[in-house]
Amino acid sequence: MMRWHQAARLAGRHLHKVCTYHWSFPTNSGKALFSCSSRLSEEEVFSALYIPGSRATTTDGVVTPYLDFSKQFEDVALLEHSVTQRCMNIDVNGIIRKYSEWKDLEKHRSDLEEKKATLTKAVNSLQKNKKNKEQMNVLKEHGKKLRNETKSLTQKIWDLEEIAVTGALSLPNNLHESTGTNDKLFFSLSKKPVFSFQPKSHIDLGTKSDELEIIDNSPTAYYLKNRLALLELVCNDYFLSTMNNQGFTMMSNSDFVKAAIMEGCGIHFRDRPQHNRLSTGAGHDTNPLHLVGGGSLQAFSAYFTKQIVEKSDHLPVRVITTGRNYSPSSLTHPGLLGCRQSSVVDGFVLYEDVGVQEKTLLQEAVVMVTECYLHLRVHFQVVQYSAKKLEVHESAAVGFLMFSPHTGQYHEVARISLCGDYISRRLWTLCRKDKSASFVSMLHIRACHTAHLLALLVENGQEENGSYRLPECLQSAVDSF
Repeated sequence: MMRWHQAARLAGRHLHKVCTYHWSFPTNSGKALFSCSSRLSEEEVFSALYIPGSRATTTDGVVTPYLDFSKQFEDVALLEHSVTQRCMNIDVNGIIRKYSEWKDLEKHRSDLEEKKATLTKAVNSLQKNKKNKEQMNVLKEHGKKLRNETKSLTQKIWDLEEIAVTGALSLPNNLHESTGTNDKLFFSLSKKPVFSFQPKSHIDLGTKSDELEIIDNSPTAYYLKNRLALLELVCNDYFLSTMNNQGFTMMSNSDFVKAAIMEGCGIHFRDRPQHNRLSTGAGHDTNPLHLVGGGSLQAFSAYFTKQIVEKSDHLPVRVITTGRNYSPSSLTHPGLLGCRQSSVVDGFVLYEDVGVQEKTLLQEAVVMVTECYLHLRVHFQVVQYSAKKLEVHESAAVGFLMFSPHTGQYHEVARISLCGDYISRRLWTLCRKDKSASFVSMLHIRACHTAHLLALLVENGQEENGSYRLPECLQSAVDSF
C-alpha cells in the first residue's frame, strides 16, 4: 500500500503518476481508499445524481437535476439523429415510452392524493359536527382503499422511475447545427514535418537527454526532469498569461468532486468506477469522491453547482485555472501521449443561451487558442469534430491537433467544447433575470494539455544527433530560469 503522504512527496519531485494499485490514507472515520483498478466497477453502482423514491430514505442527494425533458423529447427525430451520429447504443423511443409511462403514473398518484385530501376534509367536517356516522364510516373505508391504492401505485412508480429517469439522463446533448458526420478542417499551419533521418519518439529523446523517465511499475507513470520540467512550467504560464490578457479571471478548483457532479457532466453512473473513484472502504458509499484534478470540466462545474448569477449583466463570466487533470486509463499511445495525469490550462465561460452571443464567444475562443499555437511555429491543425468524436455533454467541439513524427498520427493538445445548458440543467446553474431565472450555457476551453504538448514539441523539434530545439518564444523563457 502506498501512503498518501508518500504519494504527495513523490508528486513534489515531478512524478506524474496515477498508479494501478490502491492508496490508503487515514480519515476521521477510518481509511479512505483510492483505486485505479477495475475491481470497484464490479460492485453494484447506483446513480448519485438522481435518487429514486425507493432509496430516498437511505441516501442523501447532493443535487437533483431538472427533470423536464420536454425540450429534448419535442423532436424525437433530432434526438435519434444525435444518438445515431454519435454511434451510441441507446433506445430513444424506449426511454421516451418509459418516461411517459412514469409521468402518467405520477399524475395518477397526484390525483389520488388530491382525492385523499378531499375525503380527509369531509371526514373531519362530519366528526366536528358529530353527524351521520354511517356516511363518515363509508368515507373512511373509501379513504382506506385510496391509501392502499396509492401505496401500491407508489411501488410501481419507484420500480419504473429508476429506469425512466436514469435512462433520460443518459441521453447526450443535442448536436449543434454546425456538427457534421465528418471532421471539418478549419486551419492548418504549414505541413507535416519531414526529416532526413528516422525520427525518434519523445521517450527515446527524453531518456537520452536525461529529461524524461518512464517508471517501470506503471505504464503511465513518469518523471519530468531538468529542461523538460522547466518547459512544463513555461508552457502553462504561456497559455495562462495569454488568456489572462483576454479577460479571464484566475480561480482555483478542487481536485476532487462528488459522484453527482460526474454524472451531471455526462458520465454514466455505471462508468464512474473507471474515473478514479475514492471510496471509504466501509460499506456502500452512494456519493463517493472522484479524483479529476482542478483543471477539468467537472471541477469548474462543481464550483458553479446550485449557483445563481444575480444579474444577466454580469454574463459572460470568464474564468481560468492551471492545475492537474486526471483521466481514465489509456494505453493506446506511449509515454506522455497516453499518460493519465498532466497539468493543463483550462478556461470556462458562462453565458446566456443567445445564438449570437454563443457564436461570438466560440469564435473568440477559437481565435485566441489558434493565436497561441501560431506563435509556437510548429505544424498544427484546427478541426471541428464530427458527432462520433464528441463527448456526451458536447453539442460541438473544436480540436487543436499536432503531428507526431514517431506515431505518424495527430494528437490533441487543446479542445474547445460547446456544452449549451446540458450541464446547468442537471446541476442547477442559473442566471436571474427580472423576477425569473434561466439556465446558463457553458463553454469549456482546454487551452493546453501540457503532457501531450511537451511530447510533440520534443518530437517535432528533434535533431539527428538526438537533441531537440524548442520554439523561440518558449526557449527564451526556459533560459531565464
